Amino acid sequence: MPRDGRTGLVIPVPEADTVLGPVCERYPEAVRREVPAHVSVLFPFLAADELGERVFGELRELFDEQPPLRVSWRECARHGGFVYLRPDPPGPVQRLMDAVQRRWPDVVPYEGRHEVVEPHLTVATGTSRETAVAIQRTVTELLPVTAELSEVWLVVFEGQWRIRERFALRARPDRSGDVRERTVS
Repeated sequence: MPRDGRTGLVIPVPEADTVLGPVCERYPEAVRREVPAHVSVLFPFLAADELGERVFGELRELFDEQPPLRVSWRECARHGGFVYLRPDPPGPVQRLMDAVQRRWPDVVPYEGRHEVVEPHLTVATGTSRETAVAIQRTVTELLPVTAELSEVWLVVFEGQWRIRERFALRARPDRSGDVRERTVS
């Protein structure tokens, strides 16, 4: 269970509820019910007591310059007891993650537990290999899922996860549809 004051930046993906719903019903112990379907942009983010108008303004400026991202999830992957979806294409989501990481380089994704952090939507975690295989099979039958990712939530854990701020991805896409590079100082 997370500790109070922990925060994260996540992109909600309500379209993925069609995939997570059946998994949650059949394998409730494997799904984090308290957090809706999402792609983590940076977790953990700053401690809650470090947040304020300056940070909110920097986030707003950064995300205002980013266009909504149209992605699909066509493949369900697993690693041990971790089952996840990879966005297709991954590049725009990865570039958004990288832009946030460049702005806050001292905030280490997942506290350094993973050597490489790729964009993903968690389906299940902490399951046995057998359960992970069954979940992967179930989810694969429900794919693809397509979504337009249009906002980022700053969530804070205070006994439960709560949305502290919402930031719209507002910019119009350039010709390639890629996330625009921008440095906020």
